[in-house]
Amino acid sequence: MTDKRGLLPVRWRIAVLLFLSYVVWYMDRVNISIAGPVMMKDFGWSAAQFGMVQSAFFIGYAFTQVPGGWLADRFGGSKVIMFGTLWWSLFVFLTPLGATLGSMMIIRALMGVGEGVNAPTHTSLTARWMPRREAGRAMGFYYIGMPVGIMITMPLTVWIIENWGWKMAFYSFAFVGIIWCALWWWYGRDKPEQHPSITKEELDLIKSDQDPQEVMDQPTAWKTIFTNKSVWGLSISYFFHNYLWYLYMTWLPGYLAMGRGFSLVKTGIYAMLPYIVACFAMPLGGYLTDTWTKKYGPNIGRRLPIVIGMSGCGIFLVLAAYTPNAYVAVAYISTSIGFLTLNYGAFWSMPLNLSSKDGGVISGLMNTLGTVAGVFAPTITGFIITFYNNRFENALYFGAFLALVGVVVLWAICKVKPIEFKKPVNITGNKISV
Repeated sequence: MTDKRGLLPVRWRIAVLLFLSYVVWYMDRVNISIAGPVMMKDFGWSAAQFGMVQSAFFIGYAFTQVPGGWLADRFGGSKVIMFGTLWWSLFVFLTPLGATLGSMMIIRALMGVGEGVNAPTHTSLTARWMPRREAGRAMGFYYIGMPVGIMITMPLTVWIIENWGWKMAFYSFAFVGIIWCALWWWYGRDKPEQHPSITKEELDLIKSDQDPQEVMDQPTAWKTIFTNKSVWGLSISYFFHNYLWYLYMTWLPGYLAMGRGFSLVKTGIYAMLPYIVACFAMPLGGYLTDTWTKKYGPNIGRRLPIVIGMSGCGIFLVLAAYTPNAYVAVAYISTSIGFLTLNYGAFWSMPLNLSSKDGGVISGLMNTLGTVAGVFAPTITGFIITFYNNRFENALYFGAFLALVGVVVLWAICKVKPIEFKKPVNITGNKISV
């Protein structure tokens, strides 16, 4: 169905803006991974110390996941997502001022506070802008912004560093988020009914596959959510998924440079290849989760891509660690990341199957545990590398083991079915209505 006012329906134009948000989000997040070897040399940091700097970001990032999702669910996502983007852009700009290990960790943690509201706000906006049957595809599409942002960032950061030094990589990237906020201010809205370009036909299509507004407006049932076994199974499994993602995101450039002997330029080129694969795997994963959900129901359809994805990721991670050939290792890692990124559409659409009205809160809790993995993965990886004299193999084997644990947790604990909420009771005179 296309909008008569353009080639894309309005809801998919909003999806394009949310995709661009992910591009900016990851450009600002991963440039430090490329600058890392140069920064380590300038500051005299070990791999373990740089891992601590990487982990500090995720400490701040963890604090705003659930609050960000709740604010977006209750008050709309536009203000939340723009405030978060402007906040983190400020601290990207301030990153070069971190002259000591402690000050750099504080700056990165404060940057994480701003980025933490982004993912749950995307889920909350999707609950309002997308019919549920398109949620997996929408999430898979947004998440292409992650590898696209990384692919843009890696060669661009190398070029900036070689011409102007590592500090300019942060000064220049800080302005990209401001440009995105201007675009959202111009076109984005909290709800489709607020958008001047929405047609009645598209609005009816969106609403036909969503919970009714009176359900969406009910207050958050915190106790029910936080005591639900499936919510915790989903969140714990996402912890293991994200450990692998952040292992790659924070240490892949270092692995290629330190573990495989690539130059800075070759690192910038070859580190892009896995994320090119991810650009195809993410929408494919979103398509598969929607297709299999339609065919087998959400309990199978939402979980099956994750089982396949995490299993394949772990297998090829072991192969990458084992092979003596650096270029074959890049091919294995590319395949491993391809399998891993099949998961995103499934993971991020699952909260909407559990409860669309509280999708932001549930995804915020899920991403809080995912962020805890971001705290642990860079530091644990750094310490393993340092302990084994700058060898990476055991860090990769450990990641593969966690992939297997994540599959077991998801299948054993998380059952994808709507959460049963107690209906509010209103007492009026001598009558009790539910």
